[in-house]
Amino acid sequence: MNTFAQTPKKVKIIATIGPSSDSREMILELANAGVDIFRINLSHAIREDILNRIQKIRQAEKIINRPLAVMGDLVGPKIRVGTVEQGTTLETGVKFKIFTKQTYGSKEGISINFPSILKDLEKGNEIYLGDGEIKLEVISKSDEGIETKTIVGGELRDRMGFSSQGISMRFPLTEKDESDIKLMCDLGTDALAVSFVQSAKDIESVRKLLPSKSPPILIAKIETMAAVEKAEEILEVSDGLMVARGDLGFSVPLPELPHIQKSLIELGRAKSKPVITATQMLESMIKSYFPTRAEVSDVANAILDGTDAVMLSAETAIGKFPVEVVKTMSNIIKTAESKVPEKDFSGSEVVADAISASTVHISDEVGASLIIVFTESGYTARVIARHRPNQLIFAMTPNPRTVHTLCFSGGVFPFLTNPISTFDQVLTLSKTLVKKNNLLRIKKGGLFVISAGAPFGRSGTTNLVWVNKF
Repeated sequence: MNTFAQTPKKVKIIATIGPSSDSREMILELANAGVDIFRINLSHAIREDILNRIQKIRQAEKIINRPLAVMGDLVGPKIRVGTVEQGTTLETGVKFKIFTKQTYGSKEGISINFPSILKDLEKGNEIYLGDGEIKLEVISKSDEGIETKTIVGGELRDRMGFSSQGISMRFPLTEKDESDIKLMCDLGTDALAVSFVQSAKDIESVRKLLPSKSPPILIAKIETMAAVEKAEEILEVSDGLMVARGDLGFSVPLPELPHIQKSLIELGRAKSKPVITATQMLESMIKSYFPTRAEVSDVANAILDGTDAVMLSAETAIGKFPVEVVKTMSNIIKTAESKVPEKDFSGSEVVADAISASTVHISDEVGASLIIVFTESGYTARVIARHRPNQLIFAMTPNPRTVHTLCFSGGVFPFLTNPISTFDQVLTLSKTLVKKNNLLRIKKGGLFVISAGAPFGRSGTTNLVWVNKF
């Protein structure tokens, strides 16, 4: 039975593995500092790297005796600049062309890997290259492509990212994505983040490639205005959302970004599916030992919005202080999450949802310190968690995949147990968990609430709430 040595935080931390963090010792340090999920960016990893990293994560999991999830982040149809003449710099104010035909990039113009999207752009649309280092504005269109004016100049490099609010992408899965999906499934990855999702069909096309037994969950990355507009449709067929604020910030009006973040988190909570808030959360800590005050506020506000998880990218992949950045984020989480109010989602006609709402209400009324959930698929634990109860949620499951997927749900602490068949086993396992686990100390006579379903061992049968005394 897994144990937790430190004060628990409810919101989960995702750390990206990279050159700064892929040693066995560093992965273990990051896990002890508070990481719950390790992200492997498939844009920057070869097969051997991926295999080694997953092995090290699984070894760390055994050492700390706590579940650690692995998430593979698919590349997706990223629009990029083609080959460019070395040393090319765009000057502010000059005209610059983007050609429909493939060409060698120069001061005159460039081509991109998906020229068909140029037809979506109109006069006045803004284009960003890289992470916004270069800004262009469309001034005219022709059969040859589009002509722009350079608003902000800079160094032009091979394979820079290409973003614009005017783009609507409709691309099939790339060969690399298909290959990566197979590899990650073969290696037992717990989740796949699907990049540049535009509609439910994009998620369905990935799901068709997953194995029928214990498939990874699919997290839809919301990175474009089209995805924002169809977020509810996308969430219906995916297992969670990621507010991918990097590319999303180029695809929507920037002042709207905080409000989109809040609405996506609220949507995830309403549907009992986890939401990850990502990109530039503690960006300054790539080089600095301390975060900026604005970054602290940003992380805290994501927690107050109700996010299930927060993600670190370059901060842990290439940053100078990967362990310190995780400790900093963990401390921000612990302070902010105490201010997150419970939310009532009662009124559902679904029995499991109604029982879950009752579980939270009863726990508050009797002053319980803990909620213990017995679950097969993890659904009941997620439905209880969306209320953001004051109590910790211990989720007991005989399903190893469920243990790891619940690492994405805020407030839920999953435990692997043997299959149960009687209510006496439920009571015995619950009392043993409370007694042996040091995540939460319950004094003799303290109350905890159990939520389960009979007949036992079936998914979707939650119909029981039981108040017990330790």
